[in-house]
Amino acid sequence: MRTPVRYFLELQLAMALGALVCFFVGGALQTASMLATVYRPGTVMFFLGDVFFLTVPVVAWMVFCGRGWQHSLELAAAMLAPVVAIVVVGVMTQSAYLMWLITAMYPAMSLGMLAYLLYRRDVFVGARDLVGLA
Repeated sequence: MRTPVRYFLELQLAMALGALVCFFVGGALQTASMLATVYRPGTVMFFLGDVFFLTVPVVAWMVFCGRGWQHSLELAAAMLAPVVAIVVVGVMTQSAYLMWLITAMYPAMSLGMLAYLLYRRDVFVGARDLVGLA
């Protein structure tokens, strides 16, 4: 049986794998001269790419483990909420937040993930797993 802590570690692994894929995709796009100016650190496209590659593997793992789309999308929203809050504050204060947001995104998303797992503990404690890894 999985616990919220075990799910957190599994989801962190999925997020780390997504970050690794993002790293390789970013490197490949940097070699393409046409895309190098659009997809580089500090740009909105780079930020959106990070968000995509950190969130999608987590949602996919949740669906694969049988938690369904509702809980998967709730988790994605919980992961993205801190990032959106940072962006909103950055826009309101007219500060250059994008570069440090890329650095702070992983811990912020992890904190949102942990908060969701603890808040919805009933979904993750005692439930049967479809994957058979419990």
